[in-house]
Amino acid sequence: MRPQAVLDEASGNIWPENFNLSAHKTSIKLSPVLEVLGTGGPQAAALSCHCTYLATVTRGEDASNRLFIINMVNNKFYLLKRLVEQCTALTFHPYQENSLFVATASCKVYNINVDDGNVVVMEGHRVPVEGIQSGARSPLVITHNSKEVLLWSWPSVALSRRMKHDDRVAVVWAGHVWQRDELVVSFIDGSVLMWVTHQRNVQIHIEAPKGIHFDFEAFALSRGGEWLVGGGKSHLLITYSLISQCVAQVVQLPTSCTDIFHPVFLPPIHPKFSQVLAVLNSTGVLNIIDFTSATKLKTIRSQRFNIDSVSVSDDGNFIAVTFANSTTKVYSVRALFPDDPKNITVSQVAKEEVAFRIVEKMEKEYREEEIKREEKKERSKEMQEILDKNKWYQILQEFKGYPEKYRNLIWISMLEVPRNYSVFSSLLDKGTHTAFEGLQEVLQLSDGSLLKTLQGTLSCLAHWAPFLANVEYLPEFVFPFVKVFHSNPLLCFEVTVTIIMNWCRLWFEFWPKPGLTVLNVIEQIICEVNPTLLAHLMKLRVTAEDYAWSLLTNAFSKVLCPGDWLVLWDHILSNPPSFLPCVAAGFTLKSCQTLLTCTDAHEIRIYYNQESWVPVKPLLNKAYFLHSQLSETHLPKKAFGTFTPLPRGGLPLFSIGPRDAREEEKKDLEKQLRDLNLRTKSSSLYSRPATSRDQQEDMVYVVGQKELQKQEEECLESIANLRKRHLAATLPDRKS
Repeated sequence: MRPQAVLDEASGNIWPENFNLSAHKTSIKLSPVLEVLGTGGPQAAALSCHCTYLATVTRGEDASNRLFIINMVNNKFYLLKRLVEQCTALTFHPYQENSLFVATASCKVYNINVDDGNVVVMEGHRVPVEGIQSGARSPLVITHNSKEVLLWSWPSVALSRRMKHDDRVAVVWAGHVWQRDELVVSFIDGSVLMWVTHQRNVQIHIEAPKGIHFDFEAFALSRGGEWLVGGGKSHLLITYSLISQCVAQVVQLPTSCTDIFHPVFLPPIHPKFSQVLAVLNSTGVLNIIDFTSATKLKTIRSQRFNIDSVSVSDDGNFIAVTFANSTTKVYSVRALFPDDPKNITVSQVAKEEVAFRIVEKMEKEYREEEIKREEKKERSKEMQEILDKNKWYQILQEFKGYPEKYRNLIWISMLEVPRNYSVFSSLLDKGTHTAFEGLQEVLQLSDGSLLKTLQGTLSCLAHWAPFLANVEYLPEFVFPFVKVFHSNPLLCFEVTVTIIMNWCRLWFEFWPKPGLTVLNVIEQIICEVNPTLLAHLMKLRVTAEDYAWSLLTNAFSKVLCPGDWLVLWDHILSNPPSFLPCVAAGFTLKSCQTLLTCTDAHEIRIYYNQESWVPVKPLLNKAYFLHSQLSETHLPKKAFGTFTPLPRGGLPLFSIGPRDAREEEKKDLEKQLRDLNLRTKSSSLYSRPATSRDQQEDMVYVVGQKELQKQEEECLESIANLRKRHLAATLPDRKS
């Protein structure tokens, strides 16, 4: 009968009472040696270093959190403490097995003696603790959350120090490598900071490999302190050498290991498998991986319930796995290997000696690593000189597009994205904007992560510029860029802000009307190059709002395939903002033969809302021709402005919101009248008496107003005559 502990009372025995844990230590069959059945919601488990105690938290019927201790030597369990708040972290100290650390949602950490129940409260965090780390011979206990890393002296558990780091990037893991007396903190972007304890002002920074675009969710330190591994929503495992202080390698895990939610190194008890990693993924499956060969040894899973957490005893005898149905199963670590290590004859080597040999070997290789690192810096500097912003444009003109592998990097470099983590974090903390809460119902996206990134980007845009929450086409415009940078929400936000502030400046002038200035420029370009096409569109009562506005608001994503769309935006982002209307006009001009066959406005709208057969290269050639040949009359480049990157440490003021067209005309008229008044007064100041100045100013105002009205009428009549001449030249002769 399988031994069980049912936590339905305040205390009890493991059943059956004659259960002997030591009899299962050499088991090679993968079956649990002990089951702990909770009676409430999900629970967290932790093992002490000598496997005397097992701690678990269950949720009782009274909504309280109950902390149970299972004594695996005396075959008993008992309720140690009732917790009002939810437990956020739970671990035993590896050196003093009866010392249990419990972190709660109240931001407090309790150090509890499981024998006598004595409690020491550790206060200092402002955010609930997410992880507690301590080494077997470490004089420190480290607690951390996404924003803070605190050091506590051991065994007094007094607050020793609050680590200073860049709090704009979330902390994922923090620990103390007692073998070399180093502090290590790893972050969500894959970067790692290291300090030597007696030189805490000196930081050693290890950057994540270039090209890795995912948020890291978990890290694990090897038992000897030489390796740190990390991963996230990817099948890649990044290995950091803490001795050489660099990224050692990127390991591709087996196909069944889709992502990394919680990695744990197993103690080196098997001579053939010295580095074994237990990897829990987000789907609740635990894979036992041979770290050196990246092969899977075993899988622990349930057909009905996901695995929530995993913990390994420090002496390497047992591994505890907690399932979503409040059940904790304890397995023998030896059963995870293909053969029982006890049956293999090996020379007994102390763990400390093994660790020393590894360190000694790595220190000999440090010089070579240092040389390689310097060479890498030189190559990086050389590449930066080769691929500076001015030379990228030459590469674009020669190859007609940027390399697909480096496109993301080139785009964010061209746009000079500042990566303001703190600003973005403050906007993200505001939550989902009310304007985009029902985005799923509108877009019907099947990719949940993509929808979440899009929703977050739109919400941040609306929190930054509240006016954008009313722009109905904003999701359609932003979505293509989110697909490019969806693995990095910060870049999604800053890229779209940069594009809106530079390429969309004139779109919101006369809200809620479409961007009249941009549409007028596009219409003038088409009229100048192909008046016949414009006459045909006008005959069908099709305006620039029906064709050009559709292209702009979806960023050309509807009329181009994904590959052509990327190439097109290679060129748009590498040119001044005035290049964009030339692209829109060029697309209409290259579609001339198709548009001339359309018989009504509905067919025109259909054409501009489906993928077109216009190749991207001829389209770009046409756009470059228009941009270089058109006069300032047809393309007022100054009106579109020049490229301005986002400031570092902040965001620009969104001051390009709507303006009333009539208000603008009124302001221009008043300015002209003021100028006219000043000229008139200056010419007559010395020739007329001061007593009649008021009457003279009134007369000047009336005369000036009539003169301006006359000039305006003459201007409108000239434009009408010009339009008639164009139509007469393009329409067929009725007599013929």
